[in-house]
Amino acid sequence: MSDVTSAKYLNKQMKAKGLQKLRFYCQVCQKQCRDDNGFKSHIKSPSHLRNISNVSSEDITKYTDQFEKDFLTHLRVNHGEKPIAANKVYNEFIQDKDHIHMNATQFTSLSKFIQHLSKEGKIKIRNLEDFAHSEDVEMGHLLISYIDTSGSNALHKQQLEEIEEQEKSDRDVKDFLLQKQIAAGASSSTSEAAASEISAVESLAPGETIALSISSTKKIGKVQKKKKPRKNVFS
Repeated sequence: MSDVTSAKYLNKQMKAKGLQKLRFYCQVCQKQCRDDNGFKSHIKSPSHLRNISNVSSEDITKYTDQFEKDFLTHLRVNHGEKPIAANKVYNEFIQDKDHIHMNATQFTSLSKFIQHLSKEGKIKIRNLEDFAHSEDVEMGHLLISYIDTSGSNALHKQQLEEIEEQEKSDRDVKDFLLQKQIAAGASSSTSEAAASEISAVESLAPGETIALSISSTKKIGKVQKKKKPRKNVFS
């Protein structure tokens, strides 16, 4: 056994730490390979061929369902319904060495897996219109968000919608009352002006006349008294 302080031991630990980030992992044999050459060599080995011969379609379906479930759980717990890059979520997800690897599922690429989740209504794909063709989609720029269909979340959203609708209704009522007050104020001012002019007409003495002055603003002119000229007795 190597000394824990030796260079050989530390080198092995560094390699083991780096292996967790590699994608060349055999789910059936639960073996991590260092690179593409190591992975190709492994899948030709007798032990792998023996294990793979015992894998059925039910096993692949089981791996697929578990992979999807774990991925969605990671997305919901860590990011909720906030938009985030699909590639970032996947890189976070595979940090767990014990997770079900994609190469053991029915999905051959991350883009196909994301499209599958979108068709199932489990995630929402954003900014997809930025890509002219589906083959041009870059996982690093494609944003996804979790769709929470749980009963509690649906109830919470319904309550928020009811609150927003109530607030909108209250604003509409306030606006209506305000407009009504403005209209009532304008009508009251007009009525007071008309009543004042009528009162002036009624107070005219016998023989007096009135002169109306109409301004360009079309307001009712003020009523002015005009006295009858006196007769000059000396003429």
